[in-house]
Amino acid sequence: MISSSLPLKRGTRAFSLVEVTLALGVAAFCLLSIFGLLPIGLNSNQLAIDQTTAASCATRVIADLRATALVSGSNISISGTSALGFTIPGPAGTASNNTPQRIFFSDTAFPTGKVGDVLLTSGSLQSLYRVDVGFTPPPTSNPKSATTVRILVTWPALANKTSTSWPTNYNGSFESVTALNRN
Repeated sequence: MISSSLPLKRGTRAFSLVEVTLALGVAAFCLLSIFGLLPIGLNSNQLAIDQTTAASCATRVIADLRATALVSGSNISISGTSALGFTIPGPAGTASNNTPQRIFFSDTAFPTGKVGDVLLTSGSLQSLYRVDVGFTPPPTSNPKSATTVRILVTWPALANKTSTSWPTNYNGSFESVTALNRN
């Protein structure tokens, strides 16, 4: 008869309760740190989305203004009304940075109406961004110089829904200044 015997294990190794508690404590500290950073990351992401949409609104307005056809009158080129409804003043125009023209945009940088339309707060094209555009026309002494255009995009649109002056109450903003050469 053949007998086989297995060797006996001596000094079995395992984690102690103290080691398990310390490992759980370190893991909990790391998870709490990560969860504490999530709101900051989400806020940064939302701000980036808002800034990108606002830049798209401003780009759409600039493209609309540059595509506006010229209307000539009394040997001075002046602009008419753009597709979005902006009236670009000529050298003798009365519009200036003190009287902005206002239009509202949705969250997809799509206009929810024309210049001067009311704020849409329901439906699929809700107004989330307010775009104010101010023109500084060229001086009458040099009518061939460029018109300066100031574009201020603010959100939320409800912050200044009826004001006809430059907005002062908003959560975020994007501003652009460009020259509009109408020669």
